[in-house]
Amino acid sequence: MADRRCVFIDFDGTFAHRGVAPLAHAQAVHRARANGHRVLLCTGRPASIVAPEVAEIFDGTVASAGGWVRVGDHLLQDRRFPEELGRCAVEVLQRHDIPFALETPEALLCTPRSAQEIRARVRPPLPADGLGNGLQDLIDAITLPEDLASSSFAKISVWGSPIRVEQLAAEIGDGVGALPNSLTGDVSSGELHLASVDKADGMLLAAEHLGFGQPATVGIGDGLNDLGMLRAAGTAIGVDGAPAAVLEAAGGVSVPGPLDHGIVTAFEQLALI
Repeated sequence: MADRRCVFIDFDGTFAHRGVAPLAHAQAVHRARANGHRVLLCTGRPASIVAPEVAEIFDGTVASAGGWVRVGDHLLQDRRFPEELGRCAVEVLQRHDIPFALETPEALLCTPRSAQEIRARVRPPLPADGLGNGLQDLIDAITLPEDLASSSFAKISVWGSPIRVEQLAAEIGDGVGALPNSLTGDVSSGELHLASVDKADGMLLAAEHLGFGQPATVGIGDGLNDLGMLRAAGTAIGVDGAPAAVLEAAGGVSVPGPLDHGIVTAFEQLALI
């Protein structure tokens, strides 16, 4: 067996396809953990839209792109927008009439219009031989608060914006970063996040809690929000077809996507299973 590793796996596009993870990936995680390794989910999703049956196969979850970290029963981090910055962000988005969702560990906070648009995006369900419920996990998490501006949240998803997400971040103020949608290339959609929060920090915090140093960490991901994790990990693996910057951060090492069970390939190459 290889030396013990602490593995961090992105969800969408890496562990799962359209929100559904193949059973072969779940089985690989079980086998690696049985061999003494630790395996954690490391996702941009908030914990509220990680299906329980997905979360429970891992040793822990790094969610909200590093802002929320739980290992077993221990909540290690829960970073959210400061109150005034959060209020400003909501006011800017509402002033421009932009659809958005505030992402929290407990729920997706939306206006009625945004909730309707999310529901309209739901595709027919995928075959049931996997874990997760696709976009239904988003719908199940939707909540419509009376006062969005006073809500506590970790990150914001926007879509259909007439303004580039980078410009929105600049208008909201210092400390806010922007990540355009890397899958579609749609600059009107993306995420607004705290610039000081990164998957890398969540990964290293969880690894330290579990007793692993940085050289023993493994990061596997396919998106631009995985760049920090891949650069900070002792071993980095990308996913075929990922943006060039992601593959570069992984040192040119990549495995197939979830439809071709790339996590199984990665674990076999690392001798974890």
